Amino acid sequence: MEDTDIALMSRIKKGDTKAFEMLLFRHQRSVYNLAFRFLNDEGEAEDITQEVFIRVYRAAKTYTPQAKFTTWLYTIVKNLCFNAIRNKKSAEIVPIDDEAIPEIASKGDDPSEILSKGQIKERVIKAVNALPENLRIAVILMKFQGLSCEEVGNILGCSVNAVKLRVHRAKEYLSRELGDLKGETK
Repeated sequence: MEDTDIALMSRIKKGDTKAFEMLLFRHQRSVYNLAFRFLNDEGEAEDITQEVFIRVYRAAKTYTPQAKFTTWLYTIVKNLCFNAIRNKKSAEIVPIDDEAIPEIASKGDDPSEILSKGQIKERVIKAVNALPENLRIAVILMKFQGLSCEEVGNILGCSVNAVKLRVHRAKEYLSRELGDLKGETK
């Protein structure tokens, strides 16, 4: 039977380093990906990932599950990313990379269509990166990390309705910015 994250934290509390390694292996990639999406800097994302797991290890002695483990974990990531952003004077957060935007389906392999798809993808990435910070964070957690409105609300410290409103506003913004693409993406 596979250990749950909470059971692993309990084992870590008792000094079980193997449990910590299992937890690290299970969540390292998603923590790194989230930090990278917030910061768009590989080195900083690696530093944040390392700091997150240092904090998880240290917190094991006092950890009491009050929500899903990943909600708690992503809250640590979010807080550390916000701190990193505050420490940078004019940092841009959450640029979405090419891999985060799915390919746009087309009926042919016409080179002009391939070029057009690349240009569309570039515009979408630019528009998402231009979203205000609070909207961008909600979109990333929901659409790219696959979290529910409730989980995003717990991470951001706001209600489910506030999360839905942020995502709705982000969609409105993106619709305004990318409205001329509607016919091109079908």
